[in-house]
Amino acid sequence: MDVIYNAHGHRMTEWNQQILSPENLEIYADAIHAKGAALANCYGFIDGTVRPLCRPGQHQRYVYNGHKRLHSIKFQSVTLPNGLIANMFGPVEGKRHDAGMLADSNLLASLEQRAYSTDGRAMCLYGDPAYPLRAHLQTPFREAALTPHMMEFNKSMSTVRVTVEWAFGEVTRSFRCLDLKSNLKLGLSCVDPLKWQYLKNYGHLAS
Repeated sequence: MDVIYNAHGHRMTEWNQQILSPENLEIYADAIHAKGAALANCYGFIDGTVRPLCRPGQHQRYVYNGHKRLHSIKFQSVTLPNGLIANMFGPVEGKRHDAGMLADSNLLASLEQRAYSTDGRAMCLYGDPAYPLRAHLQTPFREAALTPHMMEFNKSMSTVRVTVEWAFGEVTRSFRCLDLKSNLKLGLSCVDPLKWQYLKNYGHLAS
């Protein structure tokens, strides 16, 4: 696992110049738009997923997710219309909000630097209402009273955004151990030294 991560981990944790080239971003956006999406410059979808854990003996409040009402860790992923996960960030504590994960991942900074088409047009991801609205990150309309055009936009994007959930489902189907809550316990596997140092600095784990 260490050999694979050291050699290829950057393909998911950093901006992949091959998969996310301007030419490919346009191909992904065209595929999504052809499925009925209102946005013509959307090349992928961003979302967070909650993976339930066995209740830990220590630091329970850090991994408790109040929305799902369970102990967990969270991941953030960017999925493409071809089924690939182009970017992954995590794990983080289950209590973290999706917007907090986005800020910690520095993904927006990467998008602002690199997410452009061949003619310089800004390309965007699409996420749920938990995310901030930016040029490179679009979200549904959240007004109290939506116009028919707003509702049509939200519906068209929601229809294609379901692919991000399919990607999460495919991972758990391929690795059944991830769906076995009673065997997912903190402290049973190696932790990356940088992640461990981050957690200690912020007081989330004791040494």
